[in-house]
Amino acid sequence: MEITPKDSVNIEAYVNQVQDKDKVDAAAEQPEKQQTKTDTVVLSDSAKRVQEAQKELASIPDVREDKVAQLKEQIENNTYDMDEEKIAGKMISDALMNDLA
Repeated sequence: MEITPKDSVNIEAYVNQVQDKDKVDAAAEQPEKQQTKTDTVVLSDSAKRVQEAQKELASIPDVREDKVAQLKEQIENNTYDMDEEKIAGKMISDALMNDLA
């Protein structure tokens, strides 16, 4: 059995502790391999239907050339028949709706 003096210090335990800390610090300093993640977009069924409807609307022309040509021909031939009561009713209805808004 070895007897050590009372004032002696177990330096080996301290050295091991410092070495372990250095290993941890070195590992923390190394940048981790970052995985690049890409953003993804997932559309709901409703959003997909809206997109499809927008595409359909974009394909429809603003002016219906066939309808314009038909009305133009009727006006030129004096065969265009308009319903005055229907027109007046629509004008009044639109005016009332504008007043409410």
